[in-house]
Amino acid sequence: MKRHNARGFSVIELMVAMTIGLILIGGALSVLYSSKVTYNENERVGRLQESGRAAVELMLRDLRAGGFRGCSANTLFTNALGSTDVLSNFAVPAQGFDYQSAATWSPTVSTTIVPSPRDGSDIFAIRTTRLSSPTFTTNTSMASATADISVDVNGSDSVPTGSNLMISDCSAAAVFSVSAFTAGTGTATIGHSNTDLGIPFPVGARVVPVDTVIYYIRDSGTTRNGVTNPSLWRKVGNAAPQELIEGVENMQILYGIDTDGDRLVNSYVKASDASVSANWNRVISISIGLLIRSIEPNSIMPDKQQYTLLDSALGAVVGPFNDRYQRTLYTTTVTLRNTTS
Repeated sequence: MKRHNARGFSVIELMVAMTIGLILIGGALSVLYSSKVTYNENERVGRLQESGRAAVELMLRDLRAGGFRGCSANTLFTNALGSTDVLSNFAVPAQGFDYQSAATWSPTVSTTIVPSPRDGSDIFAIRTTRLSSPTFTTNTSMASATADISVDVNGSDSVPTGSNLMISDCSAAAVFSVSAFTAGTGTATIGHSNTDLGIPFPVGARVVPVDTVIYYIRDSGTTRNGVTNPSLWRKVGNAAPQELIEGVENMQILYGIDTDGDRLVNSYVKASDASVSANWNRVISISIGLLIRSIEPNSIMPDKQQYTLLDSALGAVVGPFNDRYQRTLYTTTVTLRNTTS
């Protein structure tokens, strides 16, 4: 074999091939990095949207059933709980607390009932039916307004002692605390410590579980890399508060009030406004503004944006935060159906 027929690549050819290869690898890595950045960004946005939708949906479930009084909102109502604190004031469908300054809300809110609320955000309570608990129908007329209540039961349905129930028909409604639940065969007797329910309810009256549900912002029970995020919390009756959605940073509430009795909103006001704080029964709708932030500070650019929650005069304008958390704003308005029917 001749020597000149056994030659390999020259140095120049190798350098050209290596350069082309590096260019191709660099392009592939650039595409891979861009795809990763896009994926992470979409994931962050998706988490923010999921958190916002979940927070709104949880609140709407309770708000839509708020102020239940039986088949008519215009009924004789008796609160037999013997208290008018935040957890017991079922005479009004909703009640709010407007943030004023450090650890101060108007009206005043008890930190025993609402522990560790986060500064800067409003608090609201809704008196509502609890869909996860059994409902009953009376099978005999009450002998008197203080007599025990006899109801039909389905299987092993029961309610714990101390639970709040509402008994109602189209003429009256009363909220009472269960002192005893004695089950029979297909029936049960509900005791209420002989409290006066206003009237002896007839056969066919409906008995449903009710509770006061409070929503507020509080620091999360979870710490991430030494940082504690704000979260949306819910307290149902006397139960311990439950953390719902991590990353809910601020909540502002406006209340739509009916001032002329036509069951239409005349204006939206804060909870501290005298037009609503003296008469919560005028509230027929509630507007909610939520500011949701990412769990971790992984935004490419610092957040220099201002966020207007609901209304710049009545709600709140927050920011710029100048941090690397990503944020999004959610607003919704819900009508309290039981107050407009």
